[in-house]
Amino acid sequence: MSEDVKEELKKLREEMAGLKDRLKDMAGEGRGRRRGMYIDFGNTQDYVDDVMRGVADGVHGELERSIFIGPGGCRMWKGHRHEEEEEGGIDFGQAAKAMSALGQEHRLKILDALMSGGRYINELQEELKEITTSTLSSHLDVLEEVGLVVQEKVRGRYLITMPGRTAYQMARKVSRFLEAGGGEE
Repeated sequence: MSEDVKEELKKLREEMAGLKDRLKDMAGEGRGRRRGMYIDFGNTQDYVDDVMRGVADGVHGELERSIFIGPGGCRMWKGHRHEEEEEGGIDFGQAAKAMSALGQEHRLKILDALMSGGRYINELQEELKEITTSTLSSHLDVLEEVGLVVQEKVRGRYLITMPGRTAYQMARKVSRFLEAGGGEE
């Protein structure tokens, strides 16, 4: 064996001995805090970065689909304004349709289920067992008609839109207000 190889082996043995000592130290430190042993395999920053990038991509994709998709399944861009808004008026007919859609407890439960992400109809049926299949489908149609939810064309998942999220938050605030006595003292 050459001297270079012997020297390299010696360095590797010393490094392994150091790692064993380090593992023992780490195992001893963790005994009082939790069960098991923490092993640091080196710089985990790349792994964490990859995981976080994956999570961010997933969240971005979900937001992209749920926020910027309009009632007709078409993409709504930031800065898009309706003519009524530009003129300072309110489309009371559209507002009344949306409020009417929110006037049903099952529809609010559907919006609640969609707040955490898109769902297929079978997932909604599992989550909302008290709503029959035909009733669920009918409620989804109403919510979709007024633009509070949208169904993906390719995959068929139902997603809540930004107006749907806003309407849901508004319903929560009204509920809390009424639970608190409606502001009466």
